Amino acid sequence: MLSVVLPAYNEEAVIERVIAEHVSVLEELQTAGIEWEIVCVDDGSVDHTREALARLQKWVPQLRVITHSQNQGIYAAFAHLYREAKGSLIYSTGSDGQWPAHHLKRLLEAVQSGADLAVGVRTNRCDVYSLRRRVVSFAYNWVSELVFGVPVRDAGGVKLGRREMFGFELTSCSAFSEAERVIRAQREGWRVVFVPIDFRARPAGAAKGASWKNIFASMRDLARCVRAYGVRGKAPAPLGTGPPANQSR
Repeated sequence: MLSVVLPAYNEEAVIERVIAEHVSVLEELQTAGIEWEIVCVDDGSVDHTREALARLQKWVPQLRVITHSQNQGIYAAFAHLYREAKGSLIYSTGSDGQWPAHHLKRLLEAVQSGADLAVGVRTNRCDVYSLRRRVVSFAYNWVSELVFGVPVRDAGGVKLGRREMFGFELTSCSAFSEAERVIRAQREGWRVVFVPIDFRARPAGAAKGASWKNIFASMRDLARCVRAYGVRGKAPAPLGTGPPANQSR
């Protein structure tokens, strides 16, 4: 089974369109024998996101909705989604309308061809992001690669992979957790591939990915990961079991 997971916080303007777009792609995949589900966390929305999701459930029986009574933040929302997902494959995306659903098929093809984790790398940042947001995004990925010695490329992008990739016990509890996921997968010998994608300008709402709060939290978690993993491939201790010995790479 393929689980599509997405958090939602005050996305009443776009959530129905986003779910419908993914359902269209998933129904196409179902004709090829792929069973699927969509799992969405309403992370304490104070608009009408919850009501929109309730309407969607009436015509999408594969949609499961988890409700947080209070906003817990993006890290906690994704962590909850990963625990709840039932699929052997998980596709992690957003509910803000920036991530075209057809990318799911491209990342799925990469995993079906042998990757354990496929990461979507946004190629049109200059068309969508402000200069400040591009600088923050570049620094986030560049520092991660410099310190840990493995490619990160676009850790904040959409991902599709084996459920083991989303079950790591991570040191981070901020947006840096997704960079840590990519770093750890490669440190443990899993095959990570990077797939070029495009994305859209946010159609409604305000993006907070480059807020000072998120930047400082990520810097703190970067320091934690250095202590946990060491730098440039020199880990102070084994990180985990890694892929099965008989799994081809």
